[in-house]
Amino acid sequence: MKILLMEDELHLRQNIKKFLTIKGYKVDDFENGEQLLKYANLHDYDCMILDVNTPEIDGFEVLEYIRENDILTPTIFISALTDVEKVLKAFELGAADYLKKPFDLAELEARMLRTNPKKSINSYIRLDENFNYNLQNRTLLKNEIPSKLSSIQKKFLYLLIKNQNKLVTFDMLRDYVWDGKEISHGTILSTTRDLKKTLPDSFIQNVKGEGYIGVIQTIK
Repeated sequence: MKILLMEDELHLRQNIKKFLTIKGYKVDDFENGEQLLKYANLHDYDCMILDVNTPEIDGFEVLEYIRENDILTPTIFISALTDVEKVLKAFELGAADYLKKPFDLAELEARMLRTNPKKSINSYIRLDENFNYNLQNRTLLKNEIPSKLSSIQKKFLYLLIKNQNKLVTFDMLRDYVWDGKEISHGTILSTTRDLKKTLPDSFIQNVKGEGYIGVIQTIK
């Protein structure tokens, strides 16, 4: 899942982002609504977490704008406000949930998944005892910690995962990973070699002269 987070309290924003990132989510965070509306691609998220009281443009105004533009992404408000009228306003604007501060980060994740259950089902593909792949945010996890991959490596791995146990040809790699550019065979070999260093030993298997297979075996 890809998450949009708006929270003006720096320490809380950092803690939420760190927690969700470790859990395998991709998080774009913003301090206030003005910054969010200027830089975020609002169509690119599975869930939005918005603080109510932020400088310049607050959470309510952000959600109003989002809904006026027919963006129906599930949204959770987080706030220290306990005023019933504020809570009711959040739901009137189309919020999926309202979480009062202070809260446990595990509860935030649980509420987040509840707003978008389809995104939490079958999201993880187990590669071996130590490695998992989050298909929704295209993240490789080793012992639950996200691995650092380049954009090319991420696209390469995603293509192998999506075609697991099937041949991915060199032409398929050029078309998807390098956007159809004329790159040398050596570039593909070099990328494969570097990617193998971050994966289980038996995952990428070479098919001589044709391409590669990402092998995922059933793990009992």
